[in-house]
Amino acid sequence: MSEIAPATEADKEISQYLHDVTERARQGDQTALPSLRLLLQDPAAVDYLGGDLAREAQRMLIDRYSGTDLLLKEALSRKLELLRAELSGPNPTPLERLLIERVVACWLQVQDADVRFAQAKNLSLEWGDYYQRRMDRAHKRYLSAIKTLATVRKLALPVLQVNIAKKQVNVAGPCLPADGTKEAV
Repeated sequence: MSEIAPATEADKEISQYLHDVTERARQGDQTALPSLRLLLQDPAAVDYLGGDLAREAQRMLIDRYSGTDLLLKEALSRKLELLRAELSGPNPTPLERLLIERVVACWLQVQDADVRFAQAKNLSLEWGDYYQRRMDRAHKRYLSAIKTLATVRKLALPVLQVNIAKKQVNVAGPCLPADGTKEAV
């Protein structure tokens, strides 16, 4: 089993500097802004330091749902990663990435609403109606996010237009060669 190499002195100093800058900024220290802005030039730092609110909301939902159950927390986090990867495909556009985050967040909200309704016991008619409306609204947002992602992908497909003897044929999507092979033109 491999061991993690101890951090070098330079790594420790950088880590301490980053910690100091972020803590000063969180406390409202204006002198931290130049360093913070320089740090936030890196997109990964933006996400790491809380700029990805979609993921932050998902983490909060997972934390609320899983409580102290680390197994459930890790399993849900991994499920969201798998959904993202499956929906993303090889080369998602920036717009697709935003919509995929929305689909994943809505998926989590739908599952949360369904589970909370299933766990509720001895519901009054009013509370039963509340849970049903919550499930319906979450499901509607989920389907809307899926539909929007599908629409964006459909609009991004190339369209081939062929005019033969005054008869126009429009084909959307990947074009197949005349010999019927599956190699795209």
